[in-house]
Amino acid sequence: MEQRTVVIVGDSLFAESLSQMLAQSDRVVVAACVSTLEAALAIIITHHPDAVIVAVTDRMADHDYSQLIAAQPDLPIVYADVNVDSVQVITSHRIGARTADLITALAELPKRS
Repeated sequence: MEQRTVVIVGDSLFAESLSQMLAQSDRVVVAACVSTLEAALAIIITHHPDAVIVAVTDRMADHDYSQLIAAQPDLPIVYADVNVDSVQVITSHRIGARTADLITALAELPKRS
């Protein structure tokens, strides 16, 4: 199976533990574990990771990902909250400015429950 490179963002024991756990896997390469999204941007430019994992604790639950999404629109952000038993994957896709493209993109969205 192909290795995936990730950058972990978080300033907590949760982020450090997640980094150590993933580093033990032969399927994941942890390029860096940094404390801020701003620090992650510099690492992303040089390491070209497959995803960014944001290790969330209560004190950093309200982050603005717009700068990261604008700089790297095709880079998935995996939002891992220590208080929740699931992860959220945030992605961004650019589409053309034509109305037909927007309608097609909307038609292909998954149905919400």
